[in-house]
Amino acid sequence: MGDAIFERSYAVSLRVTSVRAAAVVALYRLGKDARRDLEQEALLELWRKFPLFDSRRACWQTFAERVVANRMISVVRLHRSERRGRGRDEPLDELHRTLRAPAECLDLRVDVRRVLASVSHFDRAVARSLIDYSATETSHRLGVSRATLYRAVRRLRTVFMTAGLAPGSAPA
Repeated sequence: MGDAIFERSYAVSLRVTSVRAAAVVALYRLGKDARRDLEQEALLELWRKFPLFDSRRACWQTFAERVVANRMISVVRLHRSERRGRGRDEPLDELHRTLRAPAECLDLRVDVRRVLASVSHFDRAVARSLIDYSATETSHRLGVSRATLYRAVRRLRTVFMTAGLAPGSAPA
């Protein structure tokens, strides 16, 4: 029965997705292939969300409009972040950075590595990313909010201070 409703509503769904996709392509000046990709993404999302449809709450067109609009927003955000080089395609494991320091600071590097080894994988990735990037860039690279990033920084500060590596102090 549910499939029959979806099939009868296919014309409406196709119209909603094509209108939204055309608007997004025009607004963001995307390529010709982007429209077809956006339409397919939206139709696929409608198919996935179909079990959530409740005819007592809204008609199919309203439901389709909301699902398609939300999917388009997500796709556009992803596209914009990738264009800026801030996509989430870089896994945390690939954020290997080493601390570069003169030979006389070797003890400090060892202490920093020891402290970083004791924190979570995410906090370690935050610390390594902050070496080369700003807080905003780090939050984009790791795909987290700045509030989450700042909580990680607070945890890192606490761990480093507990280990005797407060700013301006010599290693223990």
